[in-house]
Amino acid sequence: MLGCRCATLMTNINAAYFGYTGMIEPAGVGRIAGALNSAVNSGVQEVHLTFSSNGGYVADGVYLHNHIRALPLRLVIYNSGSVSSIAVAVFLAAAERWCSSHAMFMIHPTTMGSAEGMSARRLQSTLDAALADDDRTDNILRQYSSIPQDVLGARRYSEIHISPRQAVEWRLVQGVREFTLPQGQHIVQI
Repeated sequence: MLGCRCATLMTNINAAYFGYTGMIEPAGVGRIAGALNSAVNSGVQEVHLTFSSNGGYVADGVYLHNHIRALPLRLVIYNSGSVSSIAVAVFLAAAERWCSSHAMFMIHPTTMGSAEGMSARRLQSTLDAALADDDRTDNILRQYSSIPQDVLGARRYSEIHISPRQAVEWRLVQGVREFTLPQGQHIVQI
């Protein structure tokens, strides 16, 4: 249903406007990818996305990061609240990135579910998967930002909160700018 509504709003326009607040999990990632796909299929050249997410699943975030990078459109993204965990990797996929003066970013180590009842081999396998996810996330953070190496190292052990000023300094964003919907434009919440 979302795809039809998006396509109707995007007929013969060069820019589309979307909002997303939610987790990076299969349903949310499907809605974001679907909205961006509808924009591409409608000939939209630029999408503006106001975005806030506390994160979610690394695999879904890496998929969405790669999907966004592969699309033939320019994504302009705005951190309008908080972008945390794997949502930072999704955010970094955009060609142009901005954050609100009240926004925050947060990066942290990959977490694992409860170890209760796990065999030693299953526990080791879960640990190995979490460490591999940390490596994938670090690779994206290194490639698309200039977060200092000591901060990336600290992220492996604790939460790191990043202010708008630091986000500019570390190239997570081009600058501090509030999202504003241009007069007469439509926005779709996905």
